[in-house]
Order: sequence, then C-alpha cells, then structure tokens
Amino acid sequence: MVTGKQGEATPLDDYRKRIGHLLEIQRRVSQERSLERLPGLVMREVTELLAADRSTLFLLDGETMALRACFAEGVAADNAIVVPLRMGVIGTAILARKTVNLVDAYQHPYFNPEVDAHSGYKTESLLVVPIANADGQVLGGIELLNKLTGRFTAADEKAVEAVAERLAAAAIDAAAANRELAALRQRIECDRGTVFRLDPLAGQLVAVHADGADGARISLNMKLGIAGLVALTGQPLLIPDAHADPRFDASFDRRTGYRTRNILCVPLRGANADTLGVIQIINRRDGDFSAEDMALLTSVAGVVAIAVENALLFADGERQFHSLLETLAATIDARDTLTAGHSKRVALIACGIARELGFAENDLDVLNVSALLHDYGKIGIDDAVLKKEGKLDEREFAHIKLHAVLTFDILDKIRFSRKYRNVPLIASSHHEALDSSGYPRQFANREIPFMAKILAVADVFEALTADRHYRKGMAVEQALAILDAGVGKKFEGRLVVALKRYLDRGGLAALELT
Repeated sequence: MVTGKQGEATPLDDYRKRIGHLLEIQRRVSQERSLERLPGLVMREVTELLAADRSTLFLLDGETMALRACFAEGVAADNAIVVPLRMGVIGTAILARKTVNLVDAYQHPYFNPEVDAHSGYKTESLLVVPIANADGQVLGGIELLNKLTGRFTAADEKAVEAVAERLAAAAIDAAAANRELAALRQRIECDRGTVFRLDPLAGQLVAVHADGADGARISLNMKLGIAGLVALTGQPLLIPDAHADPRFDASFDRRTGYRTRNILCVPLRGANADTLGVIQIINRRDGDFSAEDMALLTSVAGVVAIAVENALLFADGERQFHSLLETLAATIDARDTLTAGHSKRVALIACGIARELGFAENDLDVLNVSALLHDYGKIGIDDAVLKKEGKLDEREFAHIKLHAVLTFDILDKIRFSRKYRNVPLIASSHHEALDSSGYPRQFANREIPFMAKILAVADVFEALTADRHYRKGMAVEQALAILDAGVGKKFEGRLVVALKRYLDRGGLAALELT
C-alpha cells in the first residue's frame, strides 16, 4: 500500500481521484442530452481532473465562423467569449502549414469576401502555399488568384511550393518575391499573386509583393488566440507561458484583470474528423501542464465530442422538424394569398397568450407546433368554398367545417415524438366551444384541451382583424369586444384577459412584422 505523510495525497490517491473524475465525466455525458446543461456538468469535472483554475468549452459556429464559448468558468453569462476566425484562406493555410487549392474560393468556410467587396475584384480559383524555413518556422505564404484556364493543377502546386522554398532561403526578400512571382504568373497563367510575410510581433500577415494591387496596404490580422489556432489547425497546444507566446490574445486578461499563466487546449473532433470546437483549460494550480495532462484531456475531448455531436444532431433534428412544420403550414397559406401567414400569426398570438399565463418553454413549443398545423385539413377543402367572396351557405359551411376532422386525420398519421403526441387533438380542436356548440366533436368545457382553448382565442382574433374575401379586417377594439361577448360560452375569460395583456405589452407590433 502506498502511503505518504499524514494528510498528504499520494500518487495512488491522485490516480484514484483522476479515475473518479473520468468515471463521473462518462456518467454525466451518457445521461445528459441537452447542449445547454452538458457543458457545465462536464467542464467542472475536467477542471478538477486536471487541477486547473478555469476551463472553457468553445463550439464552432459554422454560420458566423467563430468559436463561441458555451461554457466559460469564471466568466459571467453576459460577458460571452467569441473568437472570430475571419483570417481568410491564407491564414488557414499558413497556420496549418498546408497547401490549399480551391476551385471556388467562396465555397471555402474560411474565405473572407470582404476584400473582394472592398476592391470590386471577384476571386474564383485560389492557390495558397505556406513559406517555411528549414526549421519548420513559418515565414509567410504565397497566394495566387484566378487561374486563367480554370483550376490550379497539382503541377501548379509543386511549382509554387518550389518557389516557396527559394523564397524561404532568401528570407522573403521583396525583390526576390517580385521576380519569382512574375515568373510564376507567366508559367501558371493566373490573374493575380501575392507573397505574404508573417510578422509575429504585429500578429499579422503583411504583403511583401502583390501584383494587381497595392501590396503595402494588404495585411491580415492573425491574432486569433490559442483557441482559434487549435480550432483551425486541429492540433492540440500546450502553452507553458501564455504572455510570452505571440499567439496568445491577452485582451481578456487586460479587460478583466485576470492573469493567464499556462494553457492547455485540445480540439473536439466529430465522427467525420471535422472540428466541432475546442476545450481550453488554463492555470494549472501546481505548476505547468504536462504531456500526460494533454493525453488525458485529449481522451476526455473524445468523449465530450461524441456527446456534443449527438446533442448537435438532436438540435439539428429539432430545427429540421420545425422547418418542415413551417413548410407544411405555408402550403396551406399558399392556396390563398389573402390569408397567407394566418397560421404563423395564430402561433405568435397563441404563444403570446401562453407566456402571459406562465407557460414553460416545452409547453410553448407544443402549442406553437399545434398552432402552425391547426388549419392543415384545409388542404382537402374546395378552392371555391375556401376563397368565396361572400357568406357561405349551409352546404358550404358544412363542407368547410370538415377541415377540423381532416386536420386530425392527417396529423394522426404523422409519427410525432412523445413530446408532440397530443398535437393532432389540440390542432383539430380549435373550433370547439365551452358550451358544446363547437365542432367537430362538440366537446364540453373540460373535454377541450387547454391549449386548444388558447388556439380558439388566437384563431378568432387573427381572423377578425385580418382581411378576408368577404370583408375588411376589423379594429382590434371591435375584435376584443366580440371575444368578450363570447366569454363563458365559447371562450375562457382568463384567456381573453391574457390576450389583452399580450397586446398591451407590444404584441400588436410583433404581429405587424409577420
């Protein structure tokens, strides 16, 4: 048995403690699906596991091309950390020390179109080759634009890489860059070329020579910080002295007064080896982070990446589901341009009423789905009846009432998840009334789903205030008076009151934007 002085932790104690943290991370990851709760649950264990002061989980936002901290220990929620990655393809190639050859620059996630927008030039094909010396130190890069005969070839890559070697030997002399680039453009037949030199002190890529442009004005900011660098290269980094490393972005320390000493940062990789984000931990409590710490955090990152990817897939599924619902609702609205947007506005009003009543987000989601689909049965109603410019006769009214039954029949065939299992009943019951005079089932008060009662108020209010084929929309006050007159017979009084509160709080302005 390994023992130490009384009260001192032994290596075995430390090993057991680490195993305990790893097991706890595994347990939490396996039990939690929510991307909102998962980071906090896991990252606090990671902080303890590696005896760090703080930890951050960054996720890559594919739309804005930025790393967003979804968990940052010691940082207030309203002080969110965002690391922009807009350094362009040249920055990506140089950081990764890899040649990048693109047929269409605009399809590359890191291409920065701002330069084109500013100059009026249109970049199409693009070839970037990093310049590195014999020690592997990156000095800069060569960028060629718009191959005149189409795309840059493998032979072009080799030619530019050979030039990059010669420029590295000449320490990127401006005159040498000018000569080499002129010859290269003739040989490869491209439109423009630029040689960039890396200025580590300024944290910039500076154009040594750029034909077709004023090279002196071209510089690219490379101050991405450690997290951004790891996200771009996919390589872990261990920084023993943060402030001595030119890649470290000290702006957060200056802003908050915190002092970052050392950093360990590893990428989160998905099943297809794409970068989902990074885990960054800082300030080991008892010295510097070790290679063992990096191996440990890398293994934890693998587990976290699986959980994050699963949560992202779940979130994507939810977004796709709601997008499909909006498409279904739009197919009904498209049948009649005069009532287009009705389902969306009913959903907005219904959720506004529900918020006034204190509904939880989960219930609001179910109500929103039900509202979007409440008129889906109208897909089976004749256009002549649906768009009639005048009062419906008895036969026509009986026909249009069928839409409630059709709504249920159609939605009941959709395999909703458990959360949405009551959507068919809620959506198809929005014409029921408290006094059993409604349709299609003549439900009495307590038989009507509560969410359907909300839909009834929202649907009638929207229908009264919107234009129809047979009349103009009426004033809000007049519509509310009709709802008030129906309280106790058709509508619940508290729901009409909640509607008025919603409108008073700015609901009308929101409706006007739809």
